[in-house]
Amino acid sequence: MTTLSALAGLLVLGAGAVPPSIDGVYDSPLGRVRISGDGTTFKGTLVAASPACAFRAGEELLRGTLLDDSLAGKVRVCLAGEGCPEGEWASAVLLASKGRLSGAVHVAAPGCTSPAGKNGGLSFVRVAPGNPKGQAPAPAARERARELLRDGAAFLAEGNFEAARRRFQEAAQADPGVPEAYNGVGVTYRMRNDLGRALSWYKKALAVDPDFGDAYYNMACVYSMRGERDLALRYLQIAALNGYATAEGIDADPDLEPLRAEPAYRALVRAKM
Repeated sequence: MTTLSALAGLLVLGAGAVPPSIDGVYDSPLGRVRISGDGTTFKGTLVAASPACAFRAGEELLRGTLLDDSLAGKVRVCLAGEGCPEGEWASAVLLASKGRLSGAVHVAAPGCTSPAGKNGGLSFVRVAPGNPKGQAPAPAARERARELLRDGAAFLAEGNFEAARRRFQEAAQADPGVPEAYNGVGVTYRMRNDLGRALSWYKKALAVDPDFGDAYYNMACVYSMRGERDLALRYLQIAALNGYATAEGIDADPDLEPLRAEPAYRALVRAKM
């Protein structure tokens, strides 16, 4: 079932689909990276180093395959901690949205930390000189957004999905940087079984905050119900391994029923037990 916890506290492109533009130069916590590919497979090469990492220009830091509008593969992250390797290839899934790749990596080395966010969130932001950075919302706007989120969650709990959706949309307008607002809109569409719209709003939440765990799990559920098993498993893996979901919750969720027979699904559940 689509998770509501935040409200309370990758298939090949289909015929006729236009693939997102991936090629370009991006800034990231790992440094400035040039990403290029043939439309299906991509690699990222370091152009300029980051103070946080000892990687050198020319080193390959990203390998991925484009599945729909997600880049699934591996990212080489630098690690800090006693006995930690200098760099490690970590499983990653990155959503391609306007001007950025947003997603999460999973680092398997115990006791090691990476420049990724607290929950593995990582963004590659396209270098576009002259584009001004967004300003942080005023405290009053953020507080208003929080009030609207609380109202939306209350309407959602009552089953009044249309009223909840209006509140969440108002919250997103008040503070465009709050991922819970976009996720909330997605949940209201999911509850009406409008999976396409639900997915588009979950993606907006992920683009706003790659550390927002509910987006990964919710997207996995929608992809599962739509029969897009590869994408569902990619997002579910990140959700589970980075602590966004428990094995018990995954195995009891009817939205994930289409994945039950997949070996990768069973291996994931066993790994989390």
